[in-house]
Amino acid sequence: MVKFLSSLALAAGLVASASAGAATYNLGTLPAGITQFGVNQVSGSFSDTIDFTLSNMSTLSVGIGALNFNLGGSPFKNISNLDLTLHTAGGTDLGSGADITLHNLAAGGYYAIVSGNANGAAGGEYGGAISVSPVPEAGTVAMLLAGLGLLGYVVSRRKA
Repeated sequence: MVKFLSSLALAAGLVASASAGAATYNLGTLPAGITQFGVNQVSGSFSDTIDFTLSNMSTLSVGIGALNFNLGGSPFKNISNLDLTLHTAGGTDLGSGADITLHNLAAGGYYAIVSGNANGAAGGEYGGAISVSPVPEAGTVAMLLAGLGLLGYVVSRRKA
């Protein structure tokens, strides 16, 4: 009986380790606006990589969430310890958490690592979105201010 339980424990450990996963998704160059990186079915411990490129200096907001629900009082779809870490292409850590917002990111390559433990009877599912807002160039802002100043001067001359 002890030998059977030991074999069963070993088999369960092998199944759990075999279900650990790591996938890479390449989103390409992100346009301004919101890009979703889908709902991903995972099981066991996982660490997925989301690659993307910014074409201009941008403000970036990244968020993730898990679909967790119980069936008959037991976790059917569940992810614990869901985490997101954002990096430059060179590996510099820019932040972590379920929601990250960074301002004035330079054009170039970046990647996010989504990790957690899908421990529901049917694994787990997560999804996320990346919002990109271009940062106006300094010359554009200067031209806007100069135009507003010129309009103010014209209006003040007409009143006088």
